[in-house]
Amino acid sequence: MSLALATDDRRSRRRRHALAAAGLTTSLLVLGLALSAPTDQAEVVAPPDVVGLIQVPGGVAAVSQRHGPALVADGRAAGFTHDELGAALAASNLAPRVSSAAGPGVYEATLVEQAWGDPASMLARLRGELPASDSAAAGPATAARSMHYRIIAGDPRGDYVVVSLLADTEQARNAGGLARVDLTLRWDDGDWRLRVPTPRPSLHLDTTGYVLLGALP
Repeated sequence: MSLALATDDRRSRRRRHALAAAGLTTSLLVLGLALSAPTDQAEVVAPPDVVGLIQVPGGVAAVSQRHGPALVADGRAAGFTHDELGAALAASNLAPRVSSAAGPGVYEATLVEQAWGDPASMLARLRGELPASDSAAAGPATAARSMHYRIIAGDPRGDYVVVSLLADTEQARNAGGLARVDLTLRWDDGDWRLRVPTPRPSLHLDTTGYVLLGALP
């Protein structure tokens, strides 16, 4: 083969390679534009769940649109999610409703339908306590301004869990801390139930290791 023919052949091969490379680059560019082009459907981002404290029969409790209570009727609350936050919310809602301040219409029904353990002993204890007036139950000395929680035992996605609640009340602050109560719950028939009798509150120094559950506005 002559030098001229060999040169022409090399030039022809270079042109074919250049065209092939250009075609590949164009294809990759088109693919990249297709992948990066905005779609008509915007990404749906769920709003953050807001947990707040409200006055309930017997005291103050935390509520959430996603985690419960899903049902509130006749002074009672039910329908909590089977997870950590649902358990904490259930503890904060059921505990005040099995107190004398909630009144017999609420605490008797709650003990029958939403409690386990020894409801009879708890009922006897409540009936032996002096009834608290609504103003005393919701007064500034015992009303929680904020509430914290911590899971101290069990599995909130299992059958049993122990939730420790801290309530920031004026009475507890004057004593140098927060009011603490540890509550045991059992998942039964699609909802949390509270073990009774519940322990008396104790004084806890600070919120170290706890998570904010909710606060009054």
